[in-house]
Amino acid sequence: MISWIRNQKWQSSALISAFALLLVGGFDLFVSGQSSLWVSFVLAVAVLFSVVLPWLATGLVALGAIAVISLDAKPGASLLIALIFLMLVSTFATKWQRNVALFTTLALGLALTINTIFVSPHLLRDFGLFLLSDSARIALFAISLLMASSLTALAWLLGRLLATRSTYVGTSFDRAVAQRTQARLSLEVAEQNQRFEIARDISELVIQRISATISIAEGGVYAVQSDASSASRILQQTTDSARSAHSDLRRLFDMLNKLKQVTAAPPKLDDLEVLVIAYRELGFNMNLRHEGPRFQLSEGAELAIYRIAFDALENIRKHAPAGSDVSVDFSWTEDGMQLLVKDNGIENANRGLSLQELAYSAEEDRKALTETIRGAGITAMSERAALYQGSVEATRVPGVGFTISAIFPKLKELSVE
Repeated sequence: MISWIRNQKWQSSALISAFALLLVGGFDLFVSGQSSLWVSFVLAVAVLFSVVLPWLATGLVALGAIAVISLDAKPGASLLIALIFLMLVSTFATKWQRNVALFTTLALGLALTINTIFVSPHLLRDFGLFLLSDSARIALFAISLLMASSLTALAWLLGRLLATRSTYVGTSFDRAVAQRTQARLSLEVAEQNQRFEIARDISELVIQRISATISIAEGGVYAVQSDASSASRILQQTTDSARSAHSDLRRLFDMLNKLKQVTAAPPKLDDLEVLVIAYRELGFNMNLRHEGPRFQLSEGAELAIYRIAFDALENIRKHAPAGSDVSVDFSWTEDGMQLLVKDNGIENANRGLSLQELAYSAEEDRKALTETIRGAGITAMSERAALYQGSVEATRVPGVGFTISAIFPKLKELSVE
């Protein structure tokens, strides 16, 4: 579910918001009246923006607290929508956004409790409570506030648990993929060890063959000087020994290359799923998407594109802090494809700084538009892309992060060739 919300932010938020409004808002409309429906509507809109725009969603929750008092709303199930909002924000938002959302939701519960018990005590009549004494109101206020605070804290902790599980533990599918990868790697290591054992034995045999050839040749030098007729016999022995050594070398070459093909098959684009899981384990918020009709590629093309994506992610791992948002987007057309690898490492690194520290000049904008980013990594990506008439461009977004764009306009045609 977390992966679905992360990959389909607007769609998932819209579905959750609509479900909460229909279920909870309909219940409040039936039980508490139209005023409670308006509160539920405001909170449902907050749920809609909770993943993409947490600050706006938090402001809407604060507006919901004001609506509770101004509309004299009866206590209903609308607090459940606020708990859904808090759970989503605590799962996907930053530390500051999570904390502000927590205190805002607590303020909503406090406003609802104070309004119901002290400001508009007539609302309690629907619950069968009449003419409460001051001590009874205080006790009811304490119990209600404790329940609201407990539910709010539980929703916040549940969101943090889901975020931790998604980032550091992974889903059962992620663990299954990791276990499968580990098993494959263990098998490859075992096969490599066997290969080295065989290579050592054959190499030792080849050394013995070559030593014998050298000994025959050296002995032949002296034998020919005393008996010229022995030259043909010595040459024949040398030829036989060299042929045996050549045969052993051929066996060694065939064995090494055959096992290399078996155990080191070139990676494919589908293997990026495993790489994405690995980067989530490192603390990055990874997204991998394919848009458009995907077509079949040759092994060489898949390897080149995989390597470009791999190098771009390695650059992000080296320079961007953990917790950065990283997206790997493939846009497929009828004849070509574009790969975009984006991160917000600069934005993530600057969180917590003052506005003066964050301010950047027009010179930085101009530099971002005109600067050509160079380096060994970018050069290697460009050379790989050029094999399929592609191009690679690296750009810096001031205050946000970096973007690597690889465009292959004729990839389908060249891959078939």
